Amino acid sequence: MTKNLWNLLNSTISIFMLLFLPSAVLAGDLYVQSIKARILSSSSLGSQIVVEANRGEVLKELEKEGNWFKVSYKESTGWVSRLLVGPKPPSGKVSVLEETEEKLEKGSRRRASAFATAAAARGLAEERARISDQLKVDYDGLEWMEKINISDEKAAMFIIKGVGK
Repeated sequence: MTKNLWNLLNSTISIFMLLFLPSAVLAGDLYVQSIKARILSSSSLGSQIVVEANRGEVLKELEKEGNWFKVSYKESTGWVSRLLVGPKPPSGKVSVLEETEEKLEKGSRRRASAFATAAAARGLAEERARISDQLKVDYDGLEWMEKINISDEKAAMFIIKGVGK
């Protein structure tokens, strides 16, 4: 009788773990890697902005759909691109993908979005690349860029003042 009770208890615990543990394990924290990450109402670039999260802030992952994460941030829920977040807090390395909310004068060329620059830096493009160029990777250049150390104050001044001003 005791052996049957023990087997029943083990079976019940196993079933409980199989049903409820995976959702708890899958839901994790995501950290904003860019200066700002726009959390959108749907998993589409053209959708409405729900809220913006700043670099280093924690987003709670609810689900994943392709290149998008459904996240919870403060009291809001929305979608964020996987290119703007990561599983670890941002490092002290400088990112060349940072964007400002600078108002540009009429007639000025508009800067690419954080999403577009992040995608381009990771080798993603809207048009197809030539087959011969697909396998060329400049690791030396990447290592050189990662060694550059710029303080947050200098980066902020650069963003505010711009180039050559």
